[in-house]
Amino acid sequence: MGLGVSRQYVWVILQGRSYVSDAKLGEIERLVCEWIARQKDAGTAGQRLRAARLYAGLTLKEVADLIGYSWVAVERWEKDHCLPKPGVLWHLRHVSCVGEDWIPTTLPRHARPSQTARLSVGA
Repeated sequence: MGLGVSRQYVWVILQGRSYVSDAKLGEIERLVCEWIARQKDAGTAGQRLRAARLYAGLTLKEVADLIGYSWVAVERWEKDHCLPKPGVLWHLRHVSCVGEDWIPTTLPRHARPSQTARLSVGA
C-alpha cells in the first residue's frame, strides 16, 4: 500500500491497539480508503473475497474458524471454484467488515456450471 509496513500492522493501528501520531493515522486511513475504492470494483468474486479478507487482516484459517467452515472451503471460494451460499456471504461480509456492494451474491457467468456438464440420473 505504500506505507512500508504489513497489512496486519495497519489493521492493528486502525483498531486502536497501537499508537501512531494523528498525522500518520490520517495518512494510513487515506491510503486504506484509496486501496478499498480500487479493490472494490475490480476482479472476480473470488478476488474480491480475498481482498476483503486481506483488508480485515485475517488468514484463511482465521476466517474459516469465524464462520464455521474449513480453510479449504474459503480458499476454493477465493479461487472462484464455487461461491458460498448467501448466508455464508453475509457472514464473510461481517467478518471482513465490508458492505453488501463489496462481495457479489451470484457467480459470474463463466463460473457457473454449464447445462451440458450435468450428469443425468440413471444414465
